[in-house]
Amino acid sequence: MLKKFLAALAFLSLAACASTGEKVQEAETLPPPSLEKIADNVWIHKSYDYVSGWGLVLSQGLVVKTEGGVALVDTAWTDEETEALLSLINAELGESPDIAIVTHAHADKMGGMKALQDNGIGGRAHPFTNEDAPARGLRKTMFSILDGKTREMLLGLEGEEGVTVFYPGAGHTRDNIVVYYAPAKVLFGGCLIRPGASKNLGNTADGDVDHWAQAVRNVAEAFPDAEIVIPSHGPMGGRELLDHTIELAEEAAAAQ
Repeated sequence: MLKKFLAALAFLSLAACASTGEKVQEAETLPPPSLEKIADNVWIHKSYDYVSGWGLVLSQGLVVKTEGGVALVDTAWTDEETEALLSLINAELGESPDIAIVTHAHADKMGGMKALQDNGIGGRAHPFTNEDAPARGLRKTMFSILDGKTREMLLGLEGEEGVTVFYPGAGHTRDNIVVYYAPAKVLFGGCLIRPGASKNLGNTADGDVDHWAQAVRNVAEAFPDAEIVIPSHGPMGGRELLDHTIELAEEAAAAQ
């Protein structure tokens, strides 16, 4: 019940990805990171932070175990939380991540890069992510992906059991990417995709509102078989989350 209450609280006060500068410290103890298994070899990881103007915010990422190894999608908010998350993954899966994928340059997605690198996980991100990270007080990943491409099977995880990364163009940020795991038909949309109960696009400070709807259409077209869609800041759903986000983005673009 406590976990459900905290998740609901975070959902009501969610911010669609906060930059490091927007984070604030609170005296209250944060809920610890957690893992939720949602399909064979697929888990959602959850962590929390207090964000100015938003309160307690839930951020979600993905863990996928493939024949080629374990992929971690996004860090927790901080190095400390990411260390705890890595311990959880090791305990649950019996092994640590082989690679980490960062979906864009905000603290809730890559605030734990030092912890990854201290554990020998260099991380991969879109080149734009590594360009934008330092200005936001964030550590860059060791490697870039998607150089000159829109789609790439990640090193060490190729084949039918692999994880696919897709860059749909700017939306929530100019660098936002999504991750798809075909065997479970799971699409991690990150902060590009909005939860079903959201009434707006959330944080658009670094976004491209005019292109946001098209970016989501590109995702929908790239992964027509996706059945489970996971946003960063709310409950997972189906393909209706893609349609919902497109509608919100079109409304926001028209209101500018």
